[in-house]
Amino acid sequence: MNITKKHVLIGVSAITLLLAGGFAVKSFTGAPKPVATKAGDGHDHGAGEEEHEDEGGTIHMDAATITRSKITLVEAAPGPVSRDIRVTGTVVADADKMVHVTLRVSGIVTEVHKRLGEPVQPGDVLLVLDSRDLADAKAEYLSALRQNTLAATTLLREEGLWRKQVSAEQDYLTARAAAETAAIALAAAKQRLTVLGLSPAEITGLDKQPFSLGRLEVRSPIAGRVIGKEAVRGELLSAEKEVFSVADLSSVWVELPVYAADLPAVKEGQPVSLTGQGGRSAEGKVVAAGATLDPQTGAARVVAALDNADGEWRPGDFGSGSIQAGGEMADIAVPASALQVLNGDNVVFVRNEEGFEPRVVEVGRRNSRFAEITFGLFPGEQVATGNTFLLKAEASRGEASHSHAH
Repeated sequence: MNITKKHVLIGVSAITLLLAGGFAVKSFTGAPKPVATKAGDGHDHGAGEEEHEDEGGTIHMDAATITRSKITLVEAAPGPVSRDIRVTGTVVADADKMVHVTLRVSGIVTEVHKRLGEPVQPGDVLLVLDSRDLADAKAEYLSALRQNTLAATTLLREEGLWRKQVSAEQDYLTARAAAETAAIALAAAKQRLTVLGLSPAEITGLDKQPFSLGRLEVRSPIAGRVIGKEAVRGELLSAEKEVFSVADLSSVWVELPVYAADLPAVKEGQPVSLTGQGGRSAEGKVVAAGATLDPQTGAARVVAALDNADGEWRPGDFGSGSIQAGGEMADIAVPASALQVLNGDNVVFVRNEEGFEPRVVEVGRRNSRFAEITFGLFPGEQVATGNTFLLKAEASRGEASHSHAH
């Protein structure tokens, strides 16, 4: 076959077209997906940013728009990523700030002064009781008081006569013994009234009281709120009957069942996060880690204390949350709210001069609040947290437009 100059020119043109076509195909398919680099591994950061911009593009957003969108910035830095133990619990009154008011004498309820849920102050009268036993104890005290006064007066007179040698010493000694016996009887009668619930002021004023000796005012010993009431006017109540429960609800407890597998990691003082109905949330601390297991449930009773100054939590409420049981430090940690999933990858939105750059990252340990970043992020970089779904929506819209254009 004779190869002419014309054939050679045609062949060269064909090869040129094929090569051109190959480069065109490569340009059409786009740049390869960037590989996340390990934090601190010395790879060029600028090249990585360019690759991200080629694939997803920068989300243009100025500082005013960021503020208006309620997007906050945090710096990627070392931080603890604790283990979370998920729990559900029941709110109860703080046992250290609660009293059960119990009757110390039987009687009939003549007045009820406080209702369920009503606030009380120390010394407020809860109910009034008419008690025959109390009347007898008061009468005994008044009798002992008069005997003591008489014995003391007699002793004073006999001592004076004896010192003047008017009466015998034996009369003086007899008077002194009678006075000592009267004083002992008075002290015993006073102690009995104290045990029955009378205050020193009430006991001192007994001989001046214009009302019935059987009247007993049952008072609240602390400030708080009535959370239990077991008394009705006209009811005959026996001694040792619990009539009121009063609790200071400025702080409450949460009883959290924790199973045996998680119990060794729970310690006193660990932080607890709790969420209840209506979006209520609170932070507290473990105050007691269960020492025994319930044989029926296999769980131990762990108690956390919550501040409740605003009164949002009430005994009987339910809540769910987590005990932060501690863990090792992470080289780079970000709030869990900074993470979003885009095209199946975990991404964070890194702040740059023009706005935000979606960055593919690898996640290590994580809990409900923080996540460890093992690849793809450098210490000191600022990432978006809070309302990051807005940035995800913009990034998704940009990728959709990019695919449609191709």
